[in-house]
Amino acid sequence: MDTPTQTPGTNTSTSAKKNAATSSKKPRIIKALASIKLGVVIIIALGCLTAWGTFVEAQYGDAVAAQKIVYHSVWMFATMIALATSLIAVMIDRWPWTQKHTGFVLAHIGIIVIMLGSLITKYQGLDGSISFGIGEGSKLVSTAETELAVFATLGDGSGFTNIYRKDVDFFLRPPSEQKPYDIEIPNGKIRIIKHHQYAFRDEKVVESDREQAGAGVRFQLQNPRVSLTEWLVQPGPGRDVTKDLGPAQVILTTGQAPQAQGRNAIVLRPGKSSEELQYEIHTASNAKNVKKGVVKAGDVVETGWMGLTLRLLKYLPKAQSQITFKPTDAKTDLTMEAIEVEYEMTAGPEKGKNRQWMGGNSMLRLFSDQASYIVTYGNRRIELPFELQLKDFRVGRYQGTLRAASYESLVQVPNKGEILISMNEPLKHEGFTFYQASFVDDEQGRPIASVLSVNRDPGRWIKYLGSLLIVLGTIHLFYFKRKTGAKNVAGASDSGTSAAKGQAS
Repeated sequence: MDTPTQTPGTNTSTSAKKNAATSSKKPRIIKALASIKLGVVIIIALGCLTAWGTFVEAQYGDAVAAQKIVYHSVWMFATMIALATSLIAVMIDRWPWTQKHTGFVLAHIGIIVIMLGSLITKYQGLDGSISFGIGEGSKLVSTAETELAVFATLGDGSGFTNIYRKDVDFFLRPPSEQKPYDIEIPNGKIRIIKHHQYAFRDEKVVESDREQAGAGVRFQLQNPRVSLTEWLVQPGPGRDVTKDLGPAQVILTTGQAPQAQGRNAIVLRPGKSSEELQYEIHTASNAKNVKKGVVKAGDVVETGWMGLTLRLLKYLPKAQSQITFKPTDAKTDLTMEAIEVEYEMTAGPEKGKNRQWMGGNSMLRLFSDQASYIVTYGNRRIELPFELQLKDFRVGRYQGTLRAASYESLVQVPNKGEILISMNEPLKHEGFTFYQASFVDDEQGRPIASVLSVNRDPGRWIKYLGSLLIVLGTIHLFYFKRKTGAKNVAGASDSGTSAAKGQAS
């Protein structure tokens, strides 16, 4: 007598029908957001954005440009929001979850958690650098963001107070003469009318008609082995300026220049006419031997030491440094950011309109009859809650070359003492991580300053958690697949045995 047999897969078929019935009740918007077609579109969009970012970084030679144009753009944010929405919709579409969904759910939640951690790091974290010379301390971290600030001294002029400060991004939103960036100040207005993200700096000294301008001298020191040509420009009337040349110095002054005592020095002072200068030549080995005279443009004077001769090339009673910037398309070691500033004063020595270029991380001084102003533009600086002091800096060189093989900083850390930071051993302190990034050396190749990369990542542990969830989900997917496969094989074997028995009976 034949016994009725159960068809293999009956339970699976019933479960599939239940899932299909449940799925049919889900809103259409959920099914659309969970569709494989949208997932493919999002993946393609991410691939295109990543390729675009790589191209932009290669074009500008600057990772910051790629971040501003691509990775922090509205397109990237929209794509990441679409990805997170699609992942959530897929999980909702699979509800109610069963044991077999565990790996799938863990992996999807892990991706969303990583995205959340990255978002927290972007808005709460810190990524910058700190630079200090040997024996110096610092607590200011320079970041990639730029800010514009104006300081003013009023009343007795005892100090400067900040009257304007704002984060700006002239790379994405450059100013122009038609649409300048305006700052209102007492008795005038400051306007940013042009911006170059990458430019070569060019400086020359020109004659000036400004009352606040000092004198300018161009000279040449020469012997059979040395030929040096330099400018000396006073920052203001009666203010001394010195050019230190190592074994000797050249001083442009209106006073007694006491700093010339005990050294080889050339002291220059304005003469009786606008075409001549008075000079004094001091000799370090004999303080009483002071050579004096008058020199005009083109004259040559013997200094009496090291066979050097002094030639006066140009003298300007009123001079100013005129700085210009030539723009270029990409970043190099010689380029810098620059803005052109137009300032208009309604009164005072700077009355009228003036224009001047200023480079990034520099300052510009303005004067009126009631106050003086300092305009600063450059990387935003954040103050750390503690100060690091560079005690020593060491460089290891490749044998026979000046190339650095390794370098490390010995820093004084509050409550920790002296800590060594090397290329592979960062310092972690109060939530900040300090990495040895680079260093600055002088003309002889001797290190004079250390540069540390500073990082604070409050979303790091959230990203670690997301990564762990993805790993656990992946492991479960493989484990469940293997377990299910073994059950299917065993079920198929049992069904075959039952069928054979049925036929035999």
